Amino acid sequence: MRRTLDLSVYLVTDPGLCVQYGLVDTVRAAVAGGASVVQLRDKEAPDEDLIEQGRALKAALAGTGVPLIVNDRLRVAAAIGADGVHVGQADASIDAVRALLGPTAIVGLSIQTIAQARALAHLPIDYVGIGPVFATATKTDHAAPLGCDGLAAVRAATDLPAVAIGGLQPNHAACVLNAGCDGLAVVSAVCGQPDPEAATAALTAAIRRHPPPSGSGSGPGMSTSRIKNVLSIAGSDPSGGAGIQADLKAISAQGCYAMAAVTALTAQNTQGVTGVRLVEPDFVAAQIDAIFADIRVDAVKIGMLGSAEIVAAVADALARHRPPHLVLDPVMVAKGGDRLLADAAVAMLKARLLPLATVLTPNLPEAAALLGQPEPETRDAMRRMATALRALGPADGGGAVLLKGGHLPAAESPDLLATADGAHWLETPRTPTKNTHGTGCTLSSALAAQLAITGDLRRATAQAKRYIAGAIAAADTLSVGHGHGPTHHFHALWR
Repeated sequence: MRRTLDLSVYLVTDPGLCVQYGLVDTVRAAVAGGASVVQLRDKEAPDEDLIEQGRALKAALAGTGVPLIVNDRLRVAAAIGADGVHVGQADASIDAVRALLGPTAIVGLSIQTIAQARALAHLPIDYVGIGPVFATATKTDHAAPLGCDGLAAVRAATDLPAVAIGGLQPNHAACVLNAGCDGLAVVSAVCGQPDPEAATAALTAAIRRHPPPSGSGSGPGMSTSRIKNVLSIAGSDPSGGAGIQADLKAISAQGCYAMAAVTALTAQNTQGVTGVRLVEPDFVAAQIDAIFADIRVDAVKIGMLGSAEIVAAVADALARHRPPHLVLDPVMVAKGGDRLLADAAVAMLKARLLPLATVLTPNLPEAAALLGQPEPETRDAMRRMATALRALGPADGGGAVLLKGGHLPAAESPDLLATADGAHWLETPRTPTKNTHGTGCTLSSALAAQLAITGDLRRATAQAKRYIAGAIAAADTLSVGHGHGPTHHFHALWR
């Protein structure tokens, strides 16, 4: 209970409003737009029909990291293996919910009053839904609307993560977040719109524009608690497609504040690297120390390091500062084939940095080089390689590997996330384009930002994967250089 949960955009389904695209496609579109939780709600459908709907949604959400919550129906939640359930004041008791669904299920409870909020202290629940904030046609039997002031009063009476619900639209983000809530639960604002993905994206953007006030009661890792600060430690690419330039763009595109410690200057463009000048290791460390001395760092991404001495300096600095999340992208070979990391540096990276990493993000050639093995050509070989790479990580076994399958000869571009909990495939169709310069930098930076936002590796990975897939798909709308052009880092913002 009381786990990290991103409540920022909480979608509640309504079958009557999903008729244009159907329930599953509406939810898929909403998740693509940034929905962080999906609740299956249908007050009229019999359990068997709801189970069928729930199984379809469960399959659609697989690999996204977005939890599926069932409204009220415990039997349905248990039958489909939902991530959790949301109950009202007059529904099943929380003890009954836990007895059926177990201690790991996400459990939410609706509240409307200050007295109900104050009675929550010892209940084994994960979040509350507060409302209705405004009158809504999707639930005609609701209590009197709270309004913004009433919402703030109820929210102040509990420190549980809280999502507001009832008649909410994107223009209500400031009201909800200034009241101290962690997100908005919406129905018609998404399900009833001509373009559910665009509607959800607009809601997500509205939330990012209005972070809640300090001390609002947001739980750890809530995406709306404050703007996160993410540090990239990497080399410079003057063409802007890779290196710290790509990192700064990707981190910013996730809604985080981006910072950089420069390890190397390169002379390069979309056609290749023509020169490299490494920064003195002591000065790399000085940059990192200066950041940590003054600024809260919520996550770190490491890219090009260039030498064993720089690897050691970075490892020493991070061992001193211990950032909460560390994404290690072992930049070893440029897109054009240029070698960017010497053998001695690879050995130092394995010995000093891998044990500090939250997640390692190699592509297949990099993974093969790290292990001294042939490059994998099948999914089974990828799985074995990911397991071997995990063994190089933290001694407690808590590290993870995101093995990128872009080099695999296949119609799709499968990535494999290997964690202590097992292996999880993330699938996307392969986009036919030569403009993939900096994809590894971009993905790892987006992952670091999403880890800072959500605190949840699977959800962060799924969000980063969706982001890079969109950036690659939109790459050909740019006109940059004559070789391997960059991806479109701001594809979701430049419309």
